[in-house]
Amino acid sequence: MKYVKRPALKFALVSALLVLSPCSVFAQPQKLDFDTVIASWQPQHLSIANLDEAEKVLSSSRYLSATGDERERVIRFTNRMRKDFTSLNAGQRERLVILEARLLQGIHKFEQAEQHLKQITHFRSPGAYLLMADIAIQQGDAKKAKENCEKLVGKTSFLIAFTCMVDAEFSQNTESKLLKKLKAFETYTSKARVAERQWFYEVLADMSLQLGGAEEALQHLSQTEFEHLPISAMLVWADANFALENYEVVTSTLARLVPDISKADDGLLLKWVKAERKQGVESSAVQSQLAKNMEIRVWREDSSHAAQVATYFLEIAPNYPLAVKFAELNWQYAQASSDKRLLERARSALDASAEA
Repeated sequence: MKYVKRPALKFALVSALLVLSPCSVFAQPQKLDFDTVIASWQPQHLSIANLDEAEKVLSSSRYLSATGDERERVIRFTNRMRKDFTSLNAGQRERLVILEARLLQGIHKFEQAEQHLKQITHFRSPGAYLLMADIAIQQGDAKKAKENCEKLVGKTSFLIAFTCMVDAEFSQNTESKLLKKLKAFETYTSKARVAERQWFYEVLADMSLQLGGAEEALQHLSQTEFEHLPISAMLVWADANFALENYEVVTSTLARLVPDISKADDGLLLKWVKAERKQGVESSAVQSQLAKNMEIRVWREDSSHAAQVATYFLEIAPNYPLAVKFAELNWQYAQASSDKRLLERARSALDASAEA
């Protein structure tokens, strides 16, 4: 099951495309211990050949077209590359470390990802700074995130560096002046690469929505064809439609475009089910699939999906003790403003139910 949490992984779309320097110095390499179940596909047909392909495969896991085995394939590749670590040149070593850190970040092991990046003793890669900025945001440290964003200046495009800085500041101060500040740089998108331009508009949409501009958020997202949006942007799209009470738009669009609900992202399924419930639909294949996913995650005490589990038992199938349990579990790893609000909502719901 793929996992995308907004605003987590907001930088993943562009980080894999940034130019990586071959001039880094490394500490002693360590082999990552990923707890992975290997499925029944034939690895000889899905084996990843090189770092370029590995970066693209991991990034592809963020889209509707993902098959669900991308992370496992990349993990197998990184473990194989680790065996030949000393034979890699400096640039390849840095890319491998960043790739491994992205894998850790994707399952909310933020501290481990940050520690893993310390294998690179002299950062020169914009991808590393972008990743560290995202990790800092997830840990609720906007100042540290902005510091890493500032280090991007001169190492990558001005659009990426500036978007990173404004987004980091906005994570702590939700102010309209920051939205205006970022919108002023829309002119730079005309010469930006597709992924950079797409990320810029996703950040604008997210900021607009948080400031109450649902229609404006949808306009920013419409700069990219819907089926080409990453899941993180689709979650913003769904929330914007909820704000406008466009519930049927959400269900009909997802029903048309999601290829397989058994492999769909839990966050997207949550939006889908919420939209169904708003239309009075109490039972469906999507709701059954989501309930099955949640049952497995509760049994596993799945920390990487704790926010989705807490939301499910808060909004879809009320069980406030479980909602609090998983909101607190999520808070142990992720401490962005959205994580704090989730924890506060769960605790308030539990207190209210106890008083009733």
